[in-house]
Amino acid sequence: MSSKHTAFELFFNALETHENLLHAETQAIAAQHIETIESILEQKDESLQALLDAKTEIGQDPRDNKEADALIDRVIELQKRNSDSFRKLHKQQSLKSSKSTNPKLKPVDYRARSAYSKNLIIPKSRLDI
Repeated sequence: MSSKHTAFELFFNALETHENLLHAETQAIAAQHIETIESILEQKDESLQALLDAKTEIGQDPRDNKEADALIDRVIELQKRNSDSFRKLHKQQSLKSSKSTNPKLKPVDYRARSAYSKNLIIPKSRLDI
């Protein structure tokens, strides 16, 4: 039982570390620090792998624990919020750069350009050639 307890502690610590990275990412997005965001994304990849490894080691559903369940929900909510914020930042940065490259375009033209300039094939999808 002590190995399960230790494995669960490792999982919980990995989850808290991931949550802290998400908070740092939130601040970096708000400050529009692209280099910091990129660095945090790399750290999040490592953290997520450690989290998945720790989840495998506990051998049970971590959502059975109320504390872990609440923290998992917070992490998921933070990730969704950061994803939305980053998408808005990216769109805002794209509009700034496209306005500077072609100042004669009207706002409707920017929307049309962004709608049709995106890559419509999702990587690793069944439609990928």
